[in-house]
Amino acid sequence: MLIYGIHACKSAIDMGRRITRIFVQKRKPLPKWVPQNVANKVRYIETHEFGNMLPKHAVHQGIAVEVEDTALHDITELEHTPERCVVAILDGVTDPHNFGAIIRTAAAFGLRGVIVSEKSSCKITGTVAKAASGGLDCIDAFSATNLSRAIEQLKKYGFWVVSLCERGEKFLHEVDLQGRVCLILGSEGDGIRRLQKEHSDFVAKLPTNQNFPTLNVSTSAAVAFYEAAKQNGFDLRK
Repeated sequence: MLIYGIHACKSAIDMGRRITRIFVQKRKPLPKWVPQNVANKVRYIETHEFGNMLPKHAVHQGIAVEVEDTALHDITELEHTPERCVVAILDGVTDPHNFGAIIRTAAAFGLRGVIVSEKSSCKITGTVAKAASGGLDCIDAFSATNLSRAIEQLKKYGFWVVSLCERGEKFLHEVDLQGRVCLILGSEGDGIRRLQKEHSDFVAKLPTNQNFPTLNVSTSAAVAFYEAAKQNGFDLRK
């Protein structure tokens, strides 16, 4: 996988991910945070060559790093977690910028990880890594074949499951989010699917303006993750 942008590339190197190659724009100095043991993998290229390698209009900031694909974890790893643990299920989130922004926010608010469907969610790409700005190296991404079954499995592990929907029964801050909690966020267009809502313990909404209740999914995630972190007393200053 080819990731790009200063924050995403620096994070990959700092976290010890296996680096295959490093591409640096010609006439730019090698960043000081590139260690000597990988400096031999640096290749200087022209600006237009970045355009040939990366998505159109990608903001690469003069650097790209080729790394192994991000490994997806199995949700069985969540059976043994701390008593206060927050995860998120992304039900059909397909926009890579939203996906990356949610991962970045999840890392910022101390979530254990995000769970995605094998078939109906965005794949982890360089665009996702850029939007996540290093967040991919701070939390785990889990994969599930069937999200409804994954929800039932999480319940067996002691997780309360809360779906976010603008027609929710309660406001999110009225729901007890302490302990092991899974927050479900729906797709950009259709929201959370019916089966996921039916398998949830609560369907909650955010206290938005009644005349304009809709938020972008990544913005909704930020509000929800903050509320869950606050209720669980996560010390995010460490």
